[in-house]
Amino acid sequence: MQLNKEELEILIEKAKGARKKAFSFKSNHSFGAAVMTSDGQVFEGCNSEGVISSLGVCAEMSAVDHAVVHGNYDFKAICVADENITWPCGACLQYLTQFCQVNDFDLEVVASDMMGNFQVKRLSELLPKQFKSKSFDQKLKSFHKK
Repeated sequence: MQLNKEELEILIEKAKGARKKAFSFKSNHSFGAAVMTSDGQVFEGCNSEGVISSLGVCAEMSAVDHAVVHGNYDFKAICVADENITWPCGACLQYLTQFCQVNDFDLEVVASDMMGNFQVKRLSELLPKQFKSKSFDQKLKSFHKK
């Protein structure tokens, strides 16, 4: 595992904290996420539902976008927190894949419950048939260490 114990604990706590801020008025199912950059910064996100279903956003995408807003594109790991251990959806896994192309790193994905139990897998294990853009590969790589 690439994450050390301290980094793992920070990611889990941040994801659990973000979960408490979820805007889940329709489903009442809250998710929190925290993404860690390669330089150790952590950015949180939570799910936010819309009155129109397609206008919502997943916690993982929210966390990634939070990092992007702050100029960070180079990710080491992401944690998602739910009541039970739950892995990111397929759309989130694919979204994460494009950011993995930035640094050619197989992201670690942590799934944690609210009691602190967790499991860790590589993104390639969760989405073995990832779509990696050949036409945008060099443009994605240009964000490495930007």
